[in-house]
Amino acid sequence: RILVSSNGFINSIEDKGVNRDKIDFFPQWAEPIFRPIASHEYLLGDIPENSFKIMFAGNIGEAQDFVSILKAARILKDNKKIQWIILGNGRKEKWVKEEINNLGLENTFHMMGRYPLEDMPSYYSLADAMLISLKKDYIFSLTIPAKLQSYLACGKPILAMLDGESPKLIKDAKAGFTCDSEDADQLAANILKMSRMENHELSQMGKNSLNLYKRMFN
Repeated sequence: RILVSSNGFINSIEDKGVNRDKIDFFPQWAEPIFRPIASHEYLLGDIPENSFKIMFAGNIGEAQDFVSILKAARILKDNKKIQWIILGNGRKEKWVKEEINNLGLENTFHMMGRYPLEDMPSYYSLADAMLISLKKDYIFSLTIPAKLQSYLACGKPILAMLDGESPKLIKDAKAGFTCDSEDADQLAANILKMSRMENHELSQMGKNSLNLYKRMFN
């Protein structure tokens, strides 16, 4: 039997002539610490509390397509209500910091470094939406990045710039807004749309995220 972690892989394996009866769906789940919580401390420094806070957590590398993320941030940089918060580190970290200065994003795009895993739910709780992105690549379209499960488990609305399996799950569950990989213009449009939503609409989107996690990844 073959164990797979996403329907994308199921479809791919079926395309190779493997009988579906030989395939089992075995999802990856989030660490138990990831759950909806209310932070008792504001951990984001000088970032305005009443802003619309987009948070990215994890590796800052080539695959995560910070080229497109920064393009979207540049489109929206005059809207000071929208603030980008990046938690993590990686090979592209130095380049991203340089581009923040080159593009004049110092007031809206914040690199906050890496924190222990157990602190992440407290940071997530301060975000209005969680961002996930990957470059355009066939293999990425088949996978569900592990960070998506942690975002969902914390009950947060999702902003996704991805191809394939993950955006289909997000859209079907009404857990956030999605666009194709490397589509910075549509990502910016989705962020603007979400930033204008009422609190109760964002809250429902977060509940949909948590329900998706419980249904498919618990």
